[in-house]
Amino acid sequence: MAMMNDMPDDDDTQADMFGDFFREEYASYSYLMTNATTGEPIEGAGGIVAPTFSRDKVKVGVFIPASSGYVASGTETVTVTVCEFMRPENCLNETPYPGAPETYACGLSDETIEATGFECDSREVPMENDGDLSVEVELEEDDESMELDDYAEAPSPSPARRLLSAARFGRANPRRSRTLRTAGTRGFGRG
Repeated sequence: MAMMNDMPDDDDTQADMFGDFFREEYASYSYLMTNATTGEPIEGAGGIVAPTFSRDKVKVGVFIPASSGYVASGTETVTVTVCEFMRPENCLNETPYPGAPETYACGLSDETIEATGFECDSREVPMENDGDLSVEVELEEDDESMELDDYAEAPSPSPARRLLSAARFGRANPRRSRTLRTAGTRGFGRG
């Protein structure tokens, strides 16, 4: 079995090993949160979208500090949304998302092009009493009629391998164009 890291690791405790492991995983699934209009990064904010063992769910975490001003005082709930282009190869990216990395295949202009397969899943979440948005939530695919094979990159040799090749959910994918949206912010990542 190949090792993930060729360098020997000098972990002295289980906690050290877990810390190393989760730092690497976080790098694969973390999202840079930006102002949805200007694209400017939001200081102190961050997000994460990670796969689950279910093909139709993702685990989402997002933090937007009250000091950023993105959530109005007195707001009790906000909507957290994960959007994805199911067929990014059909994107034209004529109007990129403000703040998106250059490697993002799709942009604002592609949301209305049916051939891109643009879809979003949302969930209403409560605000913290101190005004921060800090939430961990599972988002589930709304369209239960979605066939996994419709979005697989290539035929899979077995049902167990299909999960790993699914474009919608699964491993972090450098070609993926997925966004995390909430309270006037937009996040970009590979998860």
